[in-house]
Amino acid sequence: MATQDLSPPLNFLDKLELSPVTRYYITQFVRHNFDRLIVNSPMDRSVEQGLSPNLHDGQVRLERLALEHQTLIGQGAIHQDSMRSIESEILRMVGLRFDDSHRKGTILVVDDTTEVLRFFTQMLTQQGYEVCSAISGSVALKHAPTIEPSLILLDIMMPGLDGYEVCERLKADEKTRDIPVIFMSAIHEPLDKVRAFAVGGVDYLTKPIQKEELLVRIEHQLTLKRLQDQLRSQSSQLNSQLNSQLNSQLNSQLNNVEPTQGFWQRSLDGFYQASIDGRFLAVNPAYAALLGYDHSNTVLQTITSIAQQVYLNPGRWAELVTYLQQCQSVTQFESPIQMLNGETRWISESVRLVQDGAGLLYTLEGTVRDITARKQAEQSRETDRLKLHYPSPLDEVL
Repeated sequence: MATQDLSPPLNFLDKLELSPVTRYYITQFVRHNFDRLIVNSPMDRSVEQGLSPNLHDGQVRLERLALEHQTLIGQGAIHQDSMRSIESEILRMVGLRFDDSHRKGTILVVDDTTEVLRFFTQMLTQQGYEVCSAISGSVALKHAPTIEPSLILLDIMMPGLDGYEVCERLKADEKTRDIPVIFMSAIHEPLDKVRAFAVGGVDYLTKPIQKEELLVRIEHQLTLKRLQDQLRSQSSQLNSQLNSQLNSQLNSQLNNVEPTQGFWQRSLDGFYQASIDGRFLAVNPAYAALLGYDHSNTVLQTITSIAQQVYLNPGRWAELVTYLQQCQSVTQFESPIQMLNGETRWISESVRLVQDGAGLLYTLEGTVRDITARKQAEQSRETDRLKLHYPSPLDEVL
């Protein structure tokens, strides 16, 4: 790509009787998008098609297209489709086209200043990004679900909706909540940065923004997003394969000593099998009852996230998975859980990590015991001990 010769199209522009402003504008547009363009072959045929029926009509059309593009580029995402269509037509008329295979991702820039939008559009386009712009927070919220950008650059201080509220609404929408948001602001106060991260931002850049730093931060976040998307895809495939491959073998895999259906159903201890992303694949009646449910199937239909709906501390599931990935098994893993009726109980788990024959699919298999009575007794003893060593002033008076 970097070695291709764009001279024929640019030289051809010099032969047209375009105004100096239009010639310069189109030339700069071509140069800014250099790494994303391909020379059509044969070029002359493309030019002939674009400038038919005669050269004068083609020149007039190029003048009009360049003016329309210059007008739309500062008006934000609302005219993004029209602007892209005009760009493709300008390029076709001079014998070029976009090479979509080299697109690095789409970035939505949100700022209330037209000059800032122009600056970011030109700079990021030069780097191979598809750039969309929004002149306000409301425009960004309206078009972000349709554009589906890879990343959003979001100004904080804007009239109407500020950047914080825009980010909160993006994160509340299922279609946009996973899009990384980098805040941009002239504010340097630590509390403002803390708030930016609290509402869901992944990074914070202070103005004036250095080009090199911005590009590094963008590429870092896009790399993280690509990895997260890959993990989600792999997790989805994993769950599908686990459902079809492992459910039929659950009882024999869960307990090697007594791998019978009867033992699974009659056991007073809870048993479960779960995917590594925290979704139950199977539970026995004892564990369903411990959670407050009448039937095992109800647990599978109701609980979609063990971390959020079972553990009192949502981070506890991540701790368990991390430990298993390092050690393959864990015993007496104690945690407080929340039952269906809101009551808190304590459980002790013995869990192991199971792989398929190829070593690719993971599932968690565990036994669960209710240790609430023991925990309450320990708490009672601790309370008595504290009273013995640190009597209250009222006890001393009495």
